[in-house]
Amino acid sequence: MSSAIPTPGSVISLRSATWKVLGTSTLKRGFREVHCRGLNGLVRDKEARFVWDLEKDARVLDPAAVRLVPDTSPGLIDTKLHLAAAFRATPTTTRRPLTLGRAAIDDLTFQHLPVERALAQDRVRLLIADDVGLGKTLEAGLITSELALRGRADRILVVTTRAMLTQFQKEFWTRFSIPLSRLDSAAIRRMRNKIPAHYNVFDQFDRSIVSIDTLKRDNQIRDALKHSYWDLIIIDEAHNTAERKSVAGSNSQRAELAQLLSRRTDSLLLLTATPHDGSQESFASLIKMLDPTRVPDPTRLHRSDIEDLVIRRFRSSPEVVADIGREVPKRQLFPRRFPLSPQEEVAYQAIADLHLDLDEEQTRGRAIDLFRTTIAKAIFSSPAACRETLERRIRGIENGTARGTPADRDRLRALADNVAAIDTGAFSKYQELLRLLRQLNWTGRAARDRLVIFSERIATVSWLADRLREDLDLSAEQVARVDGGSVEADVRTQEVIEAFGQERSPIRILIASDMASEGLNLHFQCHRLIHFDLPWSLLRFQQRNGRIDRYGQDRPPQISYFVGESTHPKVRQMWVLEKLVAKDEAAQAGVGDPAVFLGAGDADGEEAVVAEAVATGIGAEAFERQMDARAAEAVTHMLVDDEFAALFGDYAAPAPADAAPPTDQAPPRLYSDTFSYARAMIERLSRSEGRIFPEQPGIFPDDRVIRLSIPDDMRARDGFGYASEGAVDSRFMPEEAVGPGGRVELTDQPGVINQAINDAKAQERAWPTVQFLWDGHPILHWFADQASTFFPEHAAPVASLQGRMPAGEVAVVLHGAIPNANGAPVVDRWAVVIRSADGTVWIEEVGTFLERTRLAGDTPSRSLEDLSAAQAAIPVAVDRFQTHLVDLRKAREADIQRALDAVLERLSALETRFRAQLTLDLGDLPGTDEGLSPFEKRRLTIRRKREQEIEKLFHDWTDWFERTRKMIPDPNPHVDVKAVFVG
Repeated sequence: MSSAIPTPGSVISLRSATWKVLGTSTLKRGFREVHCRGLNGLVRDKEARFVWDLEKDARVLDPAAVRLVPDTSPGLIDTKLHLAAAFRATPTTTRRPLTLGRAAIDDLTFQHLPVERALAQDRVRLLIADDVGLGKTLEAGLITSELALRGRADRILVVTTRAMLTQFQKEFWTRFSIPLSRLDSAAIRRMRNKIPAHYNVFDQFDRSIVSIDTLKRDNQIRDALKHSYWDLIIIDEAHNTAERKSVAGSNSQRAELAQLLSRRTDSLLLLTATPHDGSQESFASLIKMLDPTRVPDPTRLHRSDIEDLVIRRFRSSPEVVADIGREVPKRQLFPRRFPLSPQEEVAYQAIADLHLDLDEEQTRGRAIDLFRTTIAKAIFSSPAACRETLERRIRGIENGTARGTPADRDRLRALADNVAAIDTGAFSKYQELLRLLRQLNWTGRAARDRLVIFSERIATVSWLADRLREDLDLSAEQVARVDGGSVEADVRTQEVIEAFGQERSPIRILIASDMASEGLNLHFQCHRLIHFDLPWSLLRFQQRNGRIDRYGQDRPPQISYFVGESTHPKVRQMWVLEKLVAKDEAAQAGVGDPAVFLGAGDADGEEAVVAEAVATGIGAEAFERQMDARAAEAVTHMLVDDEFAALFGDYAAPAPADAAPPTDQAPPRLYSDTFSYARAMIERLSRSEGRIFPEQPGIFPDDRVIRLSIPDDMRARDGFGYASEGAVDSRFMPEEAVGPGGRVELTDQPGVINQAINDAKAQERAWPTVQFLWDGHPILHWFADQASTFFPEHAAPVASLQGRMPAGEVAVVLHGAIPNANGAPVVDRWAVVIRSADGTVWIEEVGTFLERTRLAGDTPSRSLEDLSAAQAAIPVAVDRFQTHLVDLRKAREADIQRALDAVLERLSALETRFRAQLTLDLGDLPGTDEGLSPFEKRRLTIRRKREQEIEKLFHDWTDWFERTRKMIPDPNPHVDVKAVFVG
């Protein structure tokens, strides 16, 4: 049993492995628990907890008790790579962005703001609500890269729609070298065949991506969430997890899951172009995920309370126009007007005149709930969709499972007969679609002339797929569907979307329901989009168009839609959808948030407004006047109403000015760039006695390219989940990123990466084999593992720099950190402690030492027989450096306490507002329970429960800031001796 108690930041030897202590706690009976992360071998980067008092051989390592090993490698290459790996493995503590202009993306100034805002926060919590097609995924990738460089994104979970799984995974990998293990249905099924049922799925993957629907329907996966914790969670299309007005079931489950996830992470990013449904409560539900202390009253959300949590810009925002206004080709809209056929006129008129007993029975009073409106929505899509809707209701009335009288059944049967009379020849919209394709001379032969056809109804999607194959003489593989109808929808959808972006894919027409309207990139081989039926939502229209009208489109997007013209006045009054197109154009031209036209912020709410206009038959002109009035009112409100501006305004305030403390320093560098370091490391490993690479790597410095085969110790050994057994371990890269024969290419040239991504779309594989080599690439972790084998454990290299250092001088290169209670560094420092021949000791910056000794250049290797001076200098250097770190801690404490006081003062003010709101809602707290009525007692019980919730909420957030801000006051902080040089 060990007597010395480790503190966070110290290094211990336990069970034949070396661990860094992240935190300690006291258990029952006074036993002490240590929370550690492995530093070497099989336990590297693995976290574990041990009862310290029961570990007989556990001990805190003395940093001065390091063994010196003379470096005999040519040019001291082992020492150089050992140091370079250590430098790069050190997380930075600076708040200055390090990735801007360096990732494999176009450097757009407006995308800098989310990064700067995130780094200004202690606890990164952001809602990124930029307009459709402005690169929210890329902004999230930049933030994730910055957090990873700071050691704050080791465990990442991305939650997205099932259609977006592969696309999001690929973007994070190809642009930022961030590998995510894709937990789709196939991976989960394979994983369950491999691991015991009681294992936590998320313990197997530090960085993973999963669909919200998988989390929702899979009880085992959902339960695993409750017992996992992440550094960073990203929820894509986050509006699907917001609380919505009068919505239950599926959406309610998503909202509950998202609230759970928000409590299982330090950092949280929410991504959506539609952050609310027009209500304060909906927007507040997302803000509460980010920071529940900001929402005293969900019905009154003040912009001033949340401005630092939200980023929102529109295509018309000046900073966006300045960056991409000339880069994105202007959209072209083509309305297609046509007369309805006689058969359609009969059916449409019958729907316009239809009166149903079941509609009289419904009490909710919304037009969207009238079955007549449902039928109108279906016939606007297709006769097939309308027939399906009618037949389903008729069957329901007959078997008693649906509302409706016998008279309703007879009316619906008569209407079904009218709809059935609309055959293919009489279906005028479809015939107009064929005319459009003939006018375009569209044959399906050109690989880059593909069509996306959107329809809201799955029945219409299915009908179109069958008819277009036959009428256009296309093969089954040339027409693809995405509608989410199959059991394996997540896997199949990803395959279809991936193939549609590939030049060699046979797919020429993609027919999609609105499950494909969010987030997907469909513009790689396609610039023509057809709305076979216009959505009853302006937001949905905008989302659909955004699939091809987005940054990166190299041709003017051509968007077509259809307008049927009736001879019957009542039918004409029902047709108001074209006015939504005009309002979308107004939003593009400068209105900003398109939600102002319909007064709702989500598709469901907008559909209800449009349904009212359709059901009442107010006509297109009156409907447009209503929308214009709402927009004008919105502009007025935003000028004077903080609550209204919280919903519909943009959020583009600059991040606070950088106030990085003087003790912050970027980790030193021995090599000029990542490519040079990787080249030196691979050349060194290629000369190792053991054969590390299956074949000799190729290094092409003129092209800045390194080609290598995946070494065995980068391959998966268990086949858990996403990676199949023997494939590359998903910690290092996705399996799809590896080329034939297990080969990959690395380059630090973003232009080469962009070209490789484009080239991959013209090849059989969708993933480029060229990978972006920068500070965030996981191969640097593998390099660090290899460098740790150059010298024995608990040893440091010692080398002679005769002629470059004064005779008798000893230089000890050290690294140390002052951690917080979680073990994360608050002060992180590299330095060289110099001891001269006369015994004088001082501290020198690493950069200064490297420059004066010219260590980065050619360095002769000299034998070193007498190590006594070097060994004697180590205790002195460790003591001096520890004193230096303690001084830095004391210097920072005052600044940190001032910042912490400001945070605690803000939290205290918010807590006061919470309690004031509680009094408004539930009254004052009585002095005694005596004499209270049962109603008053229930009210008092509710109030006391709510008080406890408020107390816990603010305690948790206060505790988090105190634990992460305050430093461990260890008088002898742990330091690492990394190398010793003698003159």
